[in-house]
Amino acid sequence: MIKRVKLSDIADLITKGTTPTTLGYEFVDEGINFLKIECFREDGSFLRDKVAHISKKCNDKLKRSQLKSGDILFSIAGAIGRVSIVDENMLPANINQALAIIRISNVEVFLPYIRLILTSQVVKKQFEKKKQGVAQLNLSLKDIGEIVIPLPNMEKQVKYSNIFKKVTSILSKRYNQLEDIDNLIKSRFVEMFGDPKINPKGWEEANLGAYLDVLTDYHSNGSYETLRDNVTLLDIPSYALMVRTTDLEKNNFEDDVKYIDEHAYNHLEKSKVFGGEIIINKIGSAGKVYLMPYLNRPVSLAMNQFLLRFNKDILNNVFIYHLLNTPYCESKIQDRVRGAVTKTITKDAVREVEIYVPPIHLQNQFATFVEQVDKLKVTVQESLNETQILFDSLMQKYFG
Repeated sequence: MIKRVKLSDIADLITKGTTPTTLGYEFVDEGINFLKIECFREDGSFLRDKVAHISKKCNDKLKRSQLKSGDILFSIAGAIGRVSIVDENMLPANINQALAIIRISNVEVFLPYIRLILTSQVVKKQFEKKKQGVAQLNLSLKDIGEIVIPLPNMEKQVKYSNIFKKVTSILSKRYNQLEDIDNLIKSRFVEMFGDPKINPKGWEEANLGAYLDVLTDYHSNGSYETLRDNVTLLDIPSYALMVRTTDLEKNNFEDDVKYIDEHAYNHLEKSKVFGGEIIINKIGSAGKVYLMPYLNRPVSLAMNQFLLRFNKDILNNVFIYHLLNTPYCESKIQDRVRGAVTKTITKDAVREVEIYVPPIHLQNQFATFVEQVDKLKVTVQESLNETQILFDSLMQKYFG
């Protein structure tokens, strides 16, 4: 029988990082790598172009979260459960508070096996138990230490890791294909419109607010008391979907979602969602921008987000989504985010974001290009989903 152990029983260290700005340090253009959840794909592969940087002085101050080769990183907030093993390619590096470090030097432990088991349903089911009744789960370091995993002998750890290596390789290839498609769209954007930082084509410039028809949120529908009395979140399917950041982040609007009844949907008149809108986080990962898909069902906006609709004669939503996700516009949005611990952005700050405005016919051409490329993306995503199902079934077979 395979023995089961807590992570705290085999780990030398379980800790997490912090945000440099809470200690008075700003991010810098070059320096020590600073890793966040977005630096890793769902499969744990490393995205170097997402890395931020901190100074050596800041890194020295954040000594407890300095990374070493072989450290296991585990996301504990937001997109929970992403797992990666630190290698020399990532170093020198530090992390923020949404990532936990699990450092293991035990000679009876094969690190790729630990990474594998941490992505399994064996571990995910332990999260789900903690998630009951919680709108958005964050894990503590104590929670990480209490994760129970099967730990066979070294020979079997290596065997299981090798069995899954081929499937995980296919998953990585599919993620790479999706990234290549995204890069194709980014390249086409710059080709058509130019880098927004320098606006080489001389497009008209203005604040985002100049073209807004609607900027609303959940709390635009009334007082706390009114919302409390008229809106109840449901775990079982009902009249309308309550779209949350977690759904948009995962691009999954069927699993682990929240619903509201028809009365609540009609009460939330000012934050109905029809598809095609821009949605911006206003707290937590403040300033993160999403494009709402068309779901062909009643949808309402959850808390902690802004919903934006624009004058369609001037701005195409697909264009504005990709513009706001350029590095330049992302930085402009982040300049307006406030808060040392809890990051927030206000409606006025959103209105002030500077953009350029090419002719609408060019924006529409770009949107048509994106639509065609997205068809290819759907095909790759379907293949990825099928491979993920195979991975999960193998996990079930070997680990229950």
